[in-house]
Amino acid sequence: MRYFQGICAISLALTAQAANFSFQGQFGADDQVQLFQLTLNSTTTITMVSLAYGGGTNSGGTLIPPGGFDTFFTLFAADGSQINTNDDGGCGNVNSGNGGCLDAWLSEDLAAGSYTLALTESGNDPMGSLGDGFTEQGQGNFTCPQGFCDVFGDRQNGFWAVDILNVAAASQTGTA
Repeated sequence: MRYFQGICAISLALTAQAANFSFQGQFGADDQVQLFQLTLNSTTTITMVSLAYGGGTNSGGTLIPPGGFDTFFTLFAADGSQINTNDDGGCGNVNSGNGGCLDAWLSEDLAAGSYTLALTESGNDPMGSLGDGFTEQGQGNFTCPQGFCDVFGDRQNGFWAVDILNVAAASQTGTA
């Protein structure tokens, strides 16, 4: 500690504040996989939200229309081991076309480090670790011949929107 004119100045180490990140894109076929790299500087609770099926407003303030595909999340550790999955877990908004609630939602308490989030269409489940792939990779439009059919038999589109909340950094890193 140093004292300056009667004021005690304490040196504090500053860490990067957590932030929210919004991503949007479009799949061309049911079997695609979109990966996101997440970084945490300290132990914290993070939340991952899909918005495209039911629509809503993302963390950046952009209005997301309903009609995207039925999403599925898988969270992996830095070594590729699977941490958790979620399919239809947090109905933020109901699809105005059919009343369905099929957006993925996942909240996890995680230690500082790097993680990978995989976004897939429901039914394209992980086969174990990230390196093992997903059950429908290479199968094209596995939900119906035109692609992007939900559990109700309704055809949606390939649009997706994902919010990753309360992380130091997040980026869209490509496909698996």
